[in-house]
Amino acid sequence: MYRARKNSVIIGRGLVAKAFAGKWPQDGATVIVAAGVSNSDEREQAAFDREKRLLDEVFTYPQARRVVYFGSCAVGNPDEPRTPYLRHKTWMESRVLADERGRVFRLPQVVGEGGNPHTLTNFLSQRIQSGEHFEVWVRSERNLIDVEDVVTLVTHVLCHPEQFPRMMPLADAQSTRMPDIVHCMERALAKRGNYSILERGAAFPIDTTDCLRAARACGIHFGPGYLEQLVEKYYGVAKRVRI
Repeated sequence: MYRARKNSVIIGRGLVAKAFAGKWPQDGATVIVAAGVSNSDEREQAAFDREKRLLDEVFTYPQARRVVYFGSCAVGNPDEPRTPYLRHKTWMESRVLADERGRVFRLPQVVGEGGNPHTLTNFLSQRIQSGEHFEVWVRSERNLIDVEDVVTLVTHVLCHPEQFPRMMPLADAQSTRMPDIVHCMERALAKRGNYSILERGAAFPIDTTDCLRAARACGIHFGPGYLEQLVEKYYGVAKRVRI
């Protein structure tokens, strides 16, 4: 568990929790839950039960006058298969919103320094650099966002709670076809990937109306060029030279 400031609690040790740890302002009233099941392929009920117990505990914290939970944009996509993971995330969102102190931010694919090796961008980077074969679903779409922008947007929304709904997605203006994401990663790595194209997948629509309002207020420029800048920032040649 990270504590960003005295009395402001951030729960978690992953990419999102670490991003908030040094930047979340002290308010003495907010608990940010950035922990729990992160693998969308998870099927073990025990893992889901642990996260449920954690959330129940959080609502008992004396400083939990506001509880922030990170859901998944996939929950709002009717074309996504209702996997055990998505059913769990749907239940968790409902639990948070059932309490007037709760706020839910649905996230797409979050990109940042390091992070889970199973994230989409880390997977693509590893496969392209190693030359290991992978499949690309040509009709599939995904949406990527910088973890630093997540912190900025959440902070803005929580500072102006009356202007935004208690549940809102945070995402780029439009989702991107998987072949285009792969090509973007190839350009950043200056290497071609070894993959097969399959005529599979579905669109990934996200209602970003509220997110774009917040982004404009924060000076974040979603839309054309955002994906390229994001991938280059964390995976490009300049990044590898600094390492």
